[in-house]
This record gives sequence, C-alpha cells and structure tokens, in this order.
Amino acid sequence: MLVYVLNKHGRPLMPCKPSKARKLLKQGKAKIVKYEPFTIQLLYGSSGYKQKCVLGIDAGSKNIGLVVTIEDGRVIYKAQATLRQDIRENIETRRRLRRARRYRKTRYRKPKTFTSKWRNGWLPPSIRARIDAHYNIVKKICSIMPIKEIVVEVGQFDVQAIINPDIQGEEYQNGELKGFDSVKEYVKIRDNFQCHYVNLRPDIPCSGKLTVDHIIPRSRGGTDNPTNLVCCCEMHNMAKGNMSYKEFTGHEPTSIRDFRPTVFMNVLMEHLVPRLQELAPTKYTFGYVTRRRRKEWRLEKSYINDAIAIAGIKPRWQDNVWYCIRQVRKKKRSLHEEIPRKGRNKPNREAKRNNKNVKEIVTKSGKWCLWDKVKITTGEIGFISGFTGKWVYVQDIDGNYLQLSDKYKQINPSELVLICRNNNYITQQFISTL
Repeated sequence: MLVYVLNKHGRPLMPCKPSKARKLLKQGKAKIVKYEPFTIQLLYGSSGYKQKCVLGIDAGSKNIGLVVTIEDGRVIYKAQATLRQDIRENIETRRRLRRARRYRKTRYRKPKTFTSKWRNGWLPPSIRARIDAHYNIVKKICSIMPIKEIVVEVGQFDVQAIINPDIQGEEYQNGELKGFDSVKEYVKIRDNFQCHYVNLRPDIPCSGKLTVDHIIPRSRGGTDNPTNLVCCCEMHNMAKGNMSYKEFTGHEPTSIRDFRPTVFMNVLMEHLVPRLQELAPTKYTFGYVTRRRRKEWRLEKSYINDAIAIAGIKPRWQDNVWYCIRQVRKKKRSLHEEIPRKGRNKPNREAKRNNKNVKEIVTKSGKWCLWDKVKITTGEIGFISGFTGKWVYVQDIDGNYLQLSDKYKQINPSELVLICRNNNYITQQFISTL
C-alpha cells in the first residue's frame, strides 16, 4: 500500500510508504486531504523530487482500466472504473415527459429539434458522457500523482467488415436494408408477415394487425438493430410490454448484434486524446500491440493488466492494493413523478416533488449525504444510496444492499460511522493480485 502526497501548494509528489506518512501526521508536518485513495498534503516546503510516471488507460464504454507505472518498472497505482449505463434511458424518459408536457401546456411552441442546430464536434449525449467520465477520472489521478505521460488504447473498427469479413468495394453500399423503405418493412418481410410469438405464447390470441417488437426493450437498453426486432401482432406486443424475451416466452433470445461499444471506440482518437492532452502529453496505441505485449509479459487478461501493457513499461513490482471506482448519479433532476409514489392514495396530478429525491438528511447522529462512505456495526463498508424518512439505504460498491436484519433494508444512521463524503464517483480499496 502507498500513500499519495501533495506538496505545500497542492501539487502532486511521489507517493510514500504508510509508515512515513504516519510519522509526518504525528509530527504535524502533514494533513489528510483525501481518504480514497489516502492522500496527505505537506505543511512545509520540500525538494519535490519526481520520477517519470506513465498513466496507461484501457478505455471502454463500460469499464476502464487505469495503471500508473514508474520508469523503473514499479506499478504505484491500479484501478478499475465502472461507468454509468443509464444515460440513454434517462434522456428517453426526459424526452417523453417534456413532449407530453409541451403538448399539454405550450402547444404553440415549435419542437426544439426544428429550432436548434448541432455545433461542430457534436456527439450523442451517451457517448459525450463517457468521454467526460474518462477525462474526469484521469484528471483526479493527475491531481494526486505527477503524471508525465498518458498512453490510451484506441480502436478503429469497420462495422460492415465485422458483419461480413469478405466485403469489398461497392458491397459497402448494398447493406441488408437496401431496397426497403423502412426497418419495419424489412423485418416484416424477413419474418414472412407472421407473428413471432404465435407458437411461443399460444395462450394470447393473435390479432390481425402486425407491428414490430423489440426483443430487448428500449427501456432496458435495446436498439433498433434488425437483429433486435421481430414481427408480431399488436396483442402480443401489448402483452409483452417492457418484459425481457425470457420473461415473456421462457426461452433465450437469438444472438443480437450491438455495435454501440464499437462506435464509442471509433471516436476516442478524435475526441478523447485531444482532451487528455490538456492534462499531460498523450500518446495512443492499438489493441493488437496491447495483446502482443501482454502475452510477452505473461499477464492474464483483465482491465488492469491491459492497462499495464498499454503503459509500455514492463512491471518489476506491483502494489498489492487496487481501487474499484464506480460512477454514480449524484443529482436526480426529475421533471415530475411519472407514477404516484408508494403510499399515496391519489395520482400526482399537481407535479409535486418526490420527497425521496432528497440529497441529505440531518439526524441526532449528524448530517448524512447521498453516497457518503460509511461503516456499519457489522464491520462492512458501504455507501448511502437513498433515504426513507430519517433512515438510510446502504449499498456496497457492486450495488448490493447491506442489511442489519433480514426483514428491512433500511438502516438507522445511529448504526453508521462516516468515513468520507463522495460526489459523482465512489471508490473502495481492495487487496488482491489482479
């Protein structure tokens, strides 16, 4: 384990051992500024000797591997970050609620899509959020360690070649939807104008009007890719709702192609690398180099080991501590309640704010904020994920609820000990040999 150090002016220095940090704190020569990862700030001037630190980033749309390696081969920081996957779902909910509100109250206004223009460098909000998350996490690392160079893995994928490896020339213009007016028409003709669920759910009478259904519902992250669509009647479509394919039919769905992670990797070179240049000189590498180097160094496949290979310095020594980082939603800006909250007898027609959306509570044991890192009486460490009255919900870093009784999820704040406060990223330390 290492302790990260800042100088008197808040600039990062090389990390030190816990024993040295303990002496500095006892002598009053340093103060604690962060608990995860544990960071101290010196209260006196120092020479500020620094070695070359290289940050390797295994970028991804869901998980990120981050490693800081010194030029002599010592790995002084290891982390794996998990990004939010609910951006698109939240935007769809906001769009639906705003559209309904506009047609109810401000019908005279033109839709926003007809009055606004996309600026240069525009990205879909879900991709932009992931780019911002990469930048923010790297910025936090650069604030506690003297990073001299950043190396990130990027990708350039040909989606058409992934579907058909033998594609050439004009075949790129002759996709599977060529000659069809819409995706719906293609799906209906592909399925011979027959309801897909007629034999899977014979208990539901089949209506004569055909439509198209999402195997993975859009509310659960499904796409409009033809492999995620089937022809079905309106009765089966309404009965399925937002259930998964297995919940509705009892069978596993066929293979579904999803190229969203591929699209994200294609934009890294153009959009992420220039932003990382603001923090430190940045280089990029490709997956085949990482794979070759990882096999040469005999490292197992993992996000952290990939980041070690991306950094390009063969590891001679590794810290046995690694950090799990999870991106969370700190501010829940809801327009209004879509459904009445539990315990209310009348529908919420007045658009009142949901009391469960509070960000903090004050009790006799102190002030408690959303995503505070706490320790419960059983010794487990978790994070406050919500409030109910003067009680709280506590989850671990993986999103599992921590309970003091089998009957209730809520925990009395008097059973908690505050460790530190968090914002949009929660971090927990683990001891392992990833």
